[in-house]
Amino acid sequence: MSTSTRLVVYVSLVASAAIAVAKFLAYLATGNASMLSQTYYSLSDVGNQILLLVGFRLSEAGASRKHPFGRGKEQFFFAFVVTVLLFAVAGFASVREGYAALGSPLRAADVRINYVVLGVALVFETYAFYKSYQAVDAEADEHGFDGLYGTFRRTKDGPLITAATENLVAIVGVLVAILGVYLTDVTGNVVYDAAASVTIGVLLMAFALALAWENRSLMVGEGVTSRRREALLEAMQAVDGVDEILDLRTMHLGPDSVLVACEISFASDLDTAGIEAAVDAVERAAREVVPGATRIYVEAESIESRPDGNVSGRA
Repeated sequence: MSTSTRLVVYVSLVASAAIAVAKFLAYLATGNASMLSQTYYSLSDVGNQILLLVGFRLSEAGASRKHPFGRGKEQFFFAFVVTVLLFAVAGFASVREGYAALGSPLRAADVRINYVVLGVALVFETYAFYKSYQAVDAEADEHGFDGLYGTFRRTKDGPLITAATENLVAIVGVLVAILGVYLTDVTGNVVYDAAASVTIGVLLMAFALALAWENRSLMVGEGVTSRRREALLEAMQAVDGVDEILDLRTMHLGPDSVLVACEISFASDLDTAGIEAAVDAVERAAREVVPGATRIYVEAESIESRPDGNVSGRA
């Protein structure tokens, strides 16, 4: 787990905890449903970051007899739990509060406290998003992803993309809440406040579904990107003594840990020592392309036993 990802989570945790308290106090003072939905979101954000940190800690336990490949996928699991239990639950609660507010009388209150709290929240959330965007941008540069959307679809760092997405949704949610409070204040119609709460809830649930889908793919076992896989094939094929890569399979054991398994046909004139040296060279080449390749397994195959067809393109 990269230092930048951990920093993003800590920044989001501190900001969300402070903002949640302020939003709830503002709700008690004014009774605006959108402020309560914002409180739900910030509380879910706090729980989100705590669960991600639990995932980080458990993933660092290392290999054991029960978990021979380590526990790196703990991060994927807890990122999935975050999206399902927290995003979705907070989203449903926001929709419910917005629906309940429809038809209710307007409470006489000074809503300026809402503007102050939401303005401060916008500053903190923008800063948190800026830090997460820096980390996402670094991830995109390292792996050759195309922008935020490309990183969202192809990154293997589930906690990072979860935190970044959540910070972006927080900014949109604050802006929607400000608009709802303002329109209700100037018109005296609570429907705008209720609609803002429902909109925030729908946003949360929509992003929860998208994030859950991406994290599901990582949990069940996702390989390296196609670009990195092609580079891996080229690097292995360039090793002296390698005739052909018959099979190559990869799987992320965590954001920074990759399993690489390959079947290689070596030159027929290599003796046992030569094959051992070639295998070592293949492993070094693999680690140069994929620094996170913590487990590399090379199976030597004679050319006579090669399977039918071209299998070097297997995932």
